[in-house]
Amino acid sequence: MNKKILILSLFLGISLTFIGCEEKNQADNKTSKQLKKGKPSQKNAKLAQEFFEEGDYKQALAHDLKQLEEDLLYYKEQSSEISLDYNNIGLDYDEQEEYHKALEYYKKAMKIDNVVLDLNSSERATTYYNIASTYDALNDNSNALKYYFKALEIDKSISGEYNENIFTSYLDIAKVYDKTEKYSAALTYYKKALKVEEELLGKDAPDTAVVRRTIEDIKKKIK
Repeated sequence: MNKKILILSLFLGISLTFIGCEEKNQADNKTSKQLKKGKPSQKNAKLAQEFFEEGDYKQALAHDLKQLEEDLLYYKEQSSEISLDYNNIGLDYDEQEEYHKALEYYKKAMKIDNVVLDLNSSERATTYYNIASTYDALNDNSNALKYYFKALEIDKSISGEYNENIFTSYLDIAKVYDKTEKYSAALTYYKKALKVEEELLGKDAPDTAVVRRTIEDIKKKIK
């Protein structure tokens, strides 16, 4: 799975996935549809990632758009490289709270993924997760859950139950149920998240106490 910005100790925030230039260099040659020989420069991709990490999302967007323009000289649009570009552009828009523009690019990536990637691909899970997080930010709870579950299903098939991506998805699903006042469902997924977190960090880790307190608060709402 690609890098998650969220870490366990910051679990209350919505996380999105940035697909950096290293991912581009590792793109599956079987899904790459070359238009001409050679490879595009990764200069703009590297600059985009640097600006993104610094929180300068406008500059990140400018360089991701330049990278896309260059990549389209080398690859057909229906290729994994272009899907990665679309995801990164979507993320740049997301961080600027231009959510509808973000969805536009994530869905372009999803259309490509459906053609060029295996069903249980980490890149496909990334795209679904980014779409879910954006719908979450828009309070489109039905679609948020739909795509969180899609990402969760793929992540489980790839790496099993106990990893950070599963924790994050369980937590985000729980939060959607919580804000829609479906407290029993929220409790179920907070407990799932806690179980994964305890497996990853240990039952005595400070962060697990935060999840436990959230679970107790949900129990009070059910009563």
